[in-house]
Parts: sequence; C-alpha cells; structure tokens
Amino acid sequence: MKLERGKRFGQWILKGEKPLGKGGNGVVWEVENSEGNKAAIKFLQSHHFGGPREKRFRLEIDFLKNEGMRPGILPLIDSYLPDFPSEKDRVWFAVPMAIPFTDLNLSGPANLPKLVQLIEVVSKNLAELHDESKWHRDLKPENLFSLDGSPLIGDFGLVDFPGKDAVSTNIEILGPLFYIAPEMMQNAENIPAGPADVYSLAKTLWVLASGQHYPLQGEQRIDNPSLRLSTYCRHEYAHVLDSLMERSTAFDPSRRPSMKEFSNELGEWLKIGSASAPVNIDMSALAKECQGIFEPGIIAERNQKRLIQNAESVLVSFDRTLERMSAEMEKVTKIPPKTSEAYDLYERFHFIEAFGGHKLVWRRARQVRITTTTDPFTVYLQGFVQVEALSNENIRVFVGYLIQPIIHGTAVIPPEPWTKESIASRGSAQLKNDSENLQAELFAHLGQAIRAFAETVKIN
Repeated sequence: MKLERGKRFGQWILKGEKPLGKGGNGVVWEVENSEGNKAAIKFLQSHHFGGPREKRFRLEIDFLKNEGMRPGILPLIDSYLPDFPSEKDRVWFAVPMAIPFTDLNLSGPANLPKLVQLIEVVSKNLAELHDESKWHRDLKPENLFSLDGSPLIGDFGLVDFPGKDAVSTNIEILGPLFYIAPEMMQNAENIPAGPADVYSLAKTLWVLASGQHYPLQGEQRIDNPSLRLSTYCRHEYAHVLDSLMERSTAFDPSRRPSMKEFSNELGEWLKIGSASAPVNIDMSALAKECQGIFEPGIIAERNQKRLIQNAESVLVSFDRTLERMSAEMEKVTKIPPKTSEAYDLYERFHFIEAFGGHKLVWRRARQVRITTTTDPFTVYLQGFVQVEALSNENIRVFVGYLIQPIIHGTAVIPPEPWTKESIASRGSAQLKNDSENLQAELFAHLGQAIRAFAETVKIN
C-alpha cells in the first residue's frame, strides 16, 4: 500500500501531502483518528522487511512498551506488528505529535538559558536510563521533542538495554552521522554507550545553541576559538559551557563526564548569577565594639607609613647635593663618577638596635663613587647619605666619605672615614635644619675627601 494522504492504518488516517520526516529505519507521517486526536506514526521502510532493521524496529516498540510511561520519553500510544510485514500489511507505531527541538528557535544568547534548561531535563532522564545500562545511541536535535512544554526523548531505534539480542554487525556504524562518538564507528555493538550518549548530547547542545546546521568534527577544544560554543553564542556565561563541551567531546571516552555529571553541571550553570543579594545588616554597634580593638593597629600602620614617607623625602632632598658632588669629582679627577644605591653601607654604618629599645623601620642609602685602578691596586672614594626611620618616630640621617684601597681583590685597612649624623623627630623643624646643614657639610668636605683619595692612590 502506497503511503499517501487519506490512507488508514488502524484508527489512524494519514494527513498532509508528504511525510514529516525520514530516517535510516523508517518514515514518519502526521495522522489523525476519528476523535480528532493527532499523532505521529512511524513506518518501517519496505526495503528493510525481514532484515536487521525490522528486528531493530520491533525492539524499539518493545522498549517503548516497557519504558514509554517513564518521564522524559516520548510515549508509545499505538502500534501494529504483523508477523510478516509487507507493502499491504506494514509494521508501524504511533507517538504523540510533539515539536522537535529544531523547530523551537533555541539558538542565540537570549535563548541559551531556556535551551540549557531543556537539555538539563533531557540529560537527567538519560542519566536514569544509564543507571540501568540503557543507552539511546542516536541523540541529535531531531530526536529531542517538546510536548506541552516538557522536553522528551524520542526515536529509540538504536536503543541498547540489558538482555537485548544483538542486531548490528561489527562493521556497522552505531549513531547519528555528525554526532557519533569516535568509539562507535566500528565494533560498537557491545560497547557500553554511556560516554557516546554524552558526546552526542554535547554536540546537540552545541548545534542548537550556535544555530549551526551541523556540529564541527572532533573535540570541541577551548584552545581553538573556532570550536568554542562562546564564539557562536555570545551569552555572558557561554564561556563557562566551553569547558563542559571540551570534556564531553574528548576523544578518550574515559575522560568524558558521566551523563549525571553532565546534567549536574548544566544545573549549576543555570544558577550562575542567581545568588541572593547581600542582607542589609546594621554594623554600627559592632563597629563601635571593635573600634578599641582595631584602631590602635590602624593608627600605628598609618603613622609608620607617614614616618617612611618623611624619611624618603629627606633622602630625596640630598639628590641635588649628590649631583653637585658628582660634577666636582669628575672636574677634579677626570674620573666619571657613578651614582647609585649604597647597599654596602647598611652593615657598616647601620643604626644599632638595643635589646628592648627602638627598632629600625626603614633604611636606604645613596652614593657617588669614583674608582681608579693601577694593577694590582684599586682604590675608590665613596660619598654617601644614609637615612633610617626608627620605631620611636625619629629619623636618623648619616653622611660621610669613605676611601677603600683593594689589593688583589682584598680590601685593606682604609683611612679613617669622615662621617656625621643627626637624629630628629619626623617632620620636625630640627630634622629639616639638620638635613640642610648635613648637605652643606658633606659638600664642604668634598675637597678634603678628594685630597685624601689622591694621597691613598699615590701611596699604593
């Protein structure tokens, strides 16, 4: 019997001018009964009569009879199974008329939360099947449906379940083209297909969200922008799904999440941004209570910061004097001076902390140095300023000249250095005056220091 509008099969009459769709095993038509109830009826294509596809068709009907009332599965409402099907006596089954996901306009960033919500329900129902070692093996957008707003899984033509007789051959590909996991390409009949279902569902989500007609091949790797879901769907949290897509499409099935883990991750994704707003709490009483506890530490930290800032400004005030010293050193000796930090002074001229006394808080030193070498002798002249901040709010300013002869790389006893220092309270007028006086004395003693440097060079 030719399939065309008006033909009757059981209580059902074919509607429309052409099928709703066609797959590997069968063809689907819209039908209606005398009570006006509509359904989708699936016929096994005639060239599969008597072959493994007929056996698989019958297994699908058996599965739906046993599982059709399970939530999340497109239910069986009628079927016909002649012992020897023919063109005039076809095998068929009917399910409710539902809307495939491909007709729901689920692509784009605005629709991503709705799509993820639907796929989460699908994955949760699949996870329950997986717990019973029941695998769909044919997941793709065309096989997911919405009925009265509820997402349902349809087309169990490749279903596998405990106790099912083997149907496929070792060379047969099991799964939907473009969505099939690599391990299902051959010798797949006895492979537990839970990871393959995860792979196919991830590809399904990618296609529906991106608006593409087919998924890209292989792993949806994050390190390749052209494979990311977030490249095609600009939702603010789409990038979070990129990681799930990568793990779910891993080439190695053992690296993929289980269907339950896949479902849980989608559920967590739906919660992003839904955290409760902070509760308004009057903290004034607590602030008053804690004031005496934390305020001393805050004040101490603030005062230390001011102390260090003051000490730094004192050191900077010597820059002009150091520049004048450098120019005069070069004018007299013709040796280019070097101006730098003077870390080597710290251990020689540092502030000595007494037990139980004040502590060093901060220290820095600057120097101008000239060096001459007549093998095996090296002699250098070092003019310097060192500023130290002390824990009693005082600032120590230490200036001087140091001449150091070196023979064969070993320092020898130097001439007595000239030094002078001042200790005054931070920010005080005394500190400012002492700093200016020390700058003047340091520059005034430059001539004596150069003369002593020359005598040391001459002696060595």
